[in-house]
Amino acid sequence: MKPAPLLLGLILAVSGCAQLGLAPQGSALSTPMTPGEIEWSRKSGSNSVSGTASFKSGNEVHTCAGQSANLIPDSAYARARMTAIFGSTTKGMRAASLQPVKFERDDQVYVSSLRATRCDASGSFSFARVPDGLWFVTTSVKWDGDGRTEGGSVMRQVDVRGGKLVKVTLP
Repeated sequence: MKPAPLLLGLILAVSGCAQLGLAPQGSALSTPMTPGEIEWSRKSGSNSVSGTASFKSGNEVHTCAGQSANLIPDSAYARARMTAIFGSTTKGMRAASLQPVKFERDDQVYVSSLRATRCDASGSFSFARVPDGLWFVTTSVKWDGDGRTEGGSVMRQVDVRGGKLVKVTLP
Protein backbone atom coordinates (compact mmCIF):
# COMPACT_ATOMS: atom_id res chain seq x y z
CA MET A 1 0.00 0.00 0.00
CA LYS A 2 1.29 3.49 -0.82
CA PRO A 3 1.93 5.87 2.09
CA ALA A 4 -0.77 8.42 1.10
CA PRO A 5 -3.73 5.97 1.24
CA LEU A 6 -2.33 4.51 4.45
CA LEU A 7 -2.13 7.98 5.99
CA LEU A 8 -5.66 8.86 4.82
CA GLY A 9 -6.94 5.56 6.23
CA LEU A 10 -5.26 6.29 9.56
CA ILE A 11 -6.72 9.80 9.67
CA LEU A 12 -10.19 8.46 8.88
CA ALA A 13 -9.88 5.70 11.47
CA VAL A 14 -8.69 8.07 14.21
CA SER A 15 -11.41 10.59 13.34
CA GLY A 16 -14.03 7.87 13.34
CA CYS A 17 -12.91 6.40 16.65
CA ALA A 18 -12.95 9.83 18.27
CA GLN A 19 -16.54 10.26 17.21
CA LEU A 20 -17.94 6.89 18.14
CA GLY A 21 -20.48 7.13 20.88
CA LEU A 22 -21.22 10.78 20.27
CA ALA A 23 -24.88 11.53 20.45
CA PRO A 24 -26.82 14.75 20.31
CA GLN A 25 -26.93 15.44 24.01
CA GLY A 26 -26.94 18.47 26.20
CA SER A 27 -29.30 21.25 27.00
CA ALA A 28 -28.16 23.33 24.01
CA LEU A 29 -29.70 20.80 21.62
CA SER A 30 -32.85 20.32 23.66
CA THR A 31 -33.42 24.05 24.15
CA PRO A 32 -34.66 25.85 21.04
CA MET A 33 -32.66 28.75 19.68
CA THR A 34 -34.17 32.21 19.85
CA PRO A 35 -34.00 34.48 16.80
CA GLY A 36 -32.24 37.14 18.89
CA GLU A 37 -29.34 34.77 19.57
CA ILE A 38 -28.19 34.87 15.95
CA GLU A 39 -29.75 38.15 14.78
CA TRP A 40 -26.23 39.55 14.27
CA SER A 41 -25.60 36.93 11.57
CA ARG A 42 -28.54 38.03 9.41
CA LYS A 43 -27.01 41.45 8.77
CA SER A 44 -24.87 42.26 5.76
CA GLY A 45 -21.20 42.67 6.58
CA SER A 46 -17.99 43.73 4.90
CA ASN A 47 -16.16 40.39 5.22
CA SER A 48 -15.79 37.47 2.82
CA VAL A 49 -15.09 33.81 3.47
CA SER A 50 -13.66 31.69 0.68
CA GLY A 51 -12.14 28.29 0.70
CA THR A 52 -11.43 24.90 -0.77
CA ALA A 53 -12.03 21.37 0.42
CA SER A 54 -10.12 18.34 -0.82
CA PHE A 55 -8.60 15.00 0.16
CA LYS A 56 -5.77 13.20 -1.54
CA SER A 57 -6.15 9.45 -1.97
CA GLY A 58 -3.24 7.82 -3.73
CA ASN A 59 -2.59 9.84 -6.87
CA GLU A 60 -6.12 11.26 -6.93
CA VAL A 61 -7.38 14.48 -5.41
CA HIS A 62 -11.07 14.51 -4.46
CA THR A 63 -12.87 17.81 -3.85
CA CYS A 64 -16.20 19.04 -2.59
CA ALA A 65 -17.26 19.82 -6.20
CA GLY A 66 -21.06 19.91 -6.42
CA GLN A 67 -21.52 19.56 -2.65
CA SER A 68 -23.12 22.16 -0.42
CA ALA A 69 -20.78 24.39 1.58
CA ASN A 70 -22.38 25.97 4.64
CA LEU A 71 -21.60 28.98 6.79
CA ILE A 72 -23.22 28.62 10.21
CA PRO A 73 -23.29 31.38 12.84
CA ASP A 74 -21.90 30.57 16.27
CA SER A 75 -24.47 29.87 19.00
CA ALA A 76 -24.77 27.48 21.93
CA TYR A 77 -26.96 25.24 19.75
CA ALA A 78 -24.48 25.30 16.83
CA ARG A 79 -21.55 24.49 19.16
CA ALA A 80 -23.46 21.56 20.67
CA ARG A 81 -24.33 20.34 17.19
CA MET A 82 -20.72 20.59 15.92
CA THR A 83 -19.54 18.71 19.00
CA ALA A 84 -22.13 15.96 18.40
CA ILE A 85 -21.14 15.59 14.75
CA PHE A 86 -17.40 16.32 14.72
CA GLY A 87 -16.30 15.93 18.35
CA SER A 88 -15.02 19.54 18.41
CA THR A 89 -16.05 23.14 17.89
CA THR A 90 -12.78 24.26 16.27
CA LYS A 91 -12.23 21.75 13.47
CA GLY A 92 -13.18 18.21 12.68
CA MET A 93 -13.99 15.47 10.25
CA ARG A 94 -16.66 12.79 10.26
CA ALA A 95 -15.73 9.82 8.10
CA ALA A 96 -18.26 8.80 5.44
CA SER A 97 -18.02 5.24 6.78
CA LEU A 98 -19.72 6.33 10.03
CA GLN A 99 -23.47 6.55 10.32
CA PRO A 100 -24.76 10.13 10.20
CA VAL A 101 -25.58 11.72 13.54
CA LYS A 102 -29.36 11.87 13.80
CA PHE A 103 -31.11 14.67 15.61
CA GLU A 104 -34.63 14.40 17.00
CA ARG A 105 -35.57 17.47 14.98
CA ASP A 106 -33.71 20.35 13.41
CA ASP A 107 -34.21 23.65 15.17
CA GLN A 108 -35.93 25.91 12.63
CA VAL A 109 -34.10 29.06 13.78
CA TYR A 110 -30.81 27.18 13.27
CA VAL A 111 -31.87 25.98 9.81
CA SER A 112 -32.96 29.48 8.78
CA SER A 113 -29.60 30.93 9.91
CA LEU A 114 -27.51 28.76 7.56
CA ARG A 115 -25.85 30.35 4.55
CA ALA A 116 -25.30 27.81 1.78
CA THR A 117 -23.56 27.71 -1.57
CA ARG A 118 -22.22 24.97 -3.87
CA CYS A 119 -18.57 24.04 -4.29
CA ASP A 120 -17.52 24.70 -7.87
CA ALA A 121 -15.84 22.16 -10.19
CA SER A 122 -12.44 22.80 -8.58
CA GLY A 123 -13.74 22.41 -5.01
CA SER A 124 -13.87 26.14 -4.19
CA PHE A 125 -16.63 28.07 -2.43
CA SER A 126 -17.19 31.62 -1.22
CA PHE A 127 -19.52 33.72 0.89
CA ALA A 128 -19.77 37.50 0.50
CA ARG A 129 -21.10 40.24 2.78
CA VAL A 130 -20.45 38.27 5.99
CA PRO A 131 -20.85 40.20 9.26
CA ASP A 132 -18.24 40.13 12.03
CA GLY A 133 -18.45 37.08 14.27
CA LEU A 134 -17.57 33.44 14.82
CA TRP A 135 -18.79 31.04 12.14
CA PHE A 136 -18.57 27.34 11.29
CA VAL A 137 -17.72 26.32 7.72
CA THR A 138 -18.88 22.82 6.72
CA THR A 139 -18.88 20.73 3.56
CA SER A 140 -18.37 17.16 2.37
CA VAL A 141 -15.71 15.51 0.24
CA LYS A 142 -16.95 12.06 -0.74
CA TRP A 143 -16.18 9.59 -3.50
CA ASP A 144 -16.82 5.96 -4.41
CA GLY A 145 -14.03 3.76 -3.13
CA ASP A 146 -13.65 0.00 -3.15
CA GLY A 147 -17.36 -0.78 -2.80
CA ARG A 148 -17.98 1.94 -0.23
CA THR A 149 -18.15 5.70 0.13
CA GLU A 150 -14.83 7.26 1.11
CA GLY A 151 -13.96 10.68 2.52
CA GLY A 152 -16.36 12.47 4.82
CA SER A 153 -17.76 15.73 6.14
CA VAL A 154 -15.45 18.46 7.41
CA MET A 155 -15.81 21.54 9.62
CA ARG A 156 -13.67 24.45 10.74
CA GLN A 157 -14.51 27.43 12.94
CA VAL A 158 -13.52 30.84 11.56
CA ASP A 159 -13.35 34.25 13.22
CA VAL A 160 -14.42 36.89 10.70
CA ARG A 161 -13.75 40.54 11.57
CA GLY A 162 -12.71 43.91 10.22
CA GLY A 163 -13.71 43.78 6.56
CA LYS A 164 -11.28 40.98 5.78
CA LEU A 165 -11.21 38.04 3.40
CA VAL A 166 -10.85 34.85 5.44
CA LYS A 167 -9.44 31.91 3.47
CA VAL A 168 -10.29 28.40 4.66
CA THR A 169 -8.68 25.14 3.59
CA LEU A 170 -10.58 22.00 4.61
CA PRO A 171 -9.74 19.62 6.11
